[in-house]
Amino acid sequence: MNVAQKTVKRNLSKLIEFGFPIRYRGSEHENDTIIRKGKNGKSEVILTDWYYVHEFMDGELRLLIDNVLASDGISQKERLSLIGRLEGLSSKFFLSTIKNTDMEICDKVINREIYITLENIGSAIADGKQASFHYCDCGIDGKLKYKLDSSGKKKLYNVNPYQIVSRNGHSYLICNLPEHDDLTHFRIDRIKDCTKNDEPATQLRTLKGFSAGIRLSDYIKTHPNLWSGTPVHITFQCKQYMMNDVADSFGTNNRIETLPDDMMIVHVEASEASMLHWAIQFADAVEVLSPKNLREQIAETLRNALSKYEK
Repeated sequence: MNVAQKTVKRNLSKLIEFGFPIRYRGSEHENDTIIRKGKNGKSEVILTDWYYVHEFMDGELRLLIDNVLASDGISQKERLSLIGRLEGLSSKFFLSTIKNTDMEICDKVINREIYITLENIGSAIADGKQASFHYCDCGIDGKLKYKLDSSGKKKLYNVNPYQIVSRNGHSYLICNLPEHDDLTHFRIDRIKDCTKNDEPATQLRTLKGFSAGIRLSDYIKTHPNLWSGTPVHITFQCKQYMMNDVADSFGTNNRIETLPDDMMIVHVEASEASMLHWAIQFADAVEVLSPKNLREQIAETLRNALSKYEK
């Protein structure tokens, strides 16, 4: 099509006027503006490098798509549907890596209620209400098995819900059981029959130790791998090359003492259950120094493990 430049400019300007997300060089950053002298000697702005402002950048979409691929409880068909809709938020030139991804890496779906669960929990949190649900463990056949109460019936959990957090490829509900004063958490993909209750949820600030509320990042750092328990002061020593693993699990705001031979002592706040499993994971490189009872638990666990291999 042969068209005058002024016509293109006029029509693009009209689209901007009517709210379309179209920009040009200098429209957002004046330092990028191109100015030249016009025929009448006056300065004029050159409108060039027009572009459409997408709601998401390609890198942002790829990040979202990767998270969909790693999500629990979603079937292959549902993953492809979600990814297709994410791709639709960009231009036709956007190609995600999904076409080169082996979808067989996705685990078998064991809970198809995950969307409803997330919606109901989100609604309960937003409205300040309690939530109720049944909780499951994974059976040896790969299917969810309901936890039972003392009478053999499905155990019903009533909780005060506060946050949903993703960790190690899983989504968790951080909440409080009304009969206790501390926080606990449940795997979202193991929750079934979730409903929002009419009962108002207990305010987080009324719980012991949470008068100032909760910073999600602090809770995650003090509960590596989302093991429960009350955080305590723990010290351990290890080689300095372990810093990547320490930062991944406990963050970077811990007190660290450097020692000779590329060793270091690390001070963290974490639950003992979390630290026990973390220390055993790196048993050949990490030594817990305190508290004493945690050292004894780790030693006993390692002795029991060693006895299985020395038979």
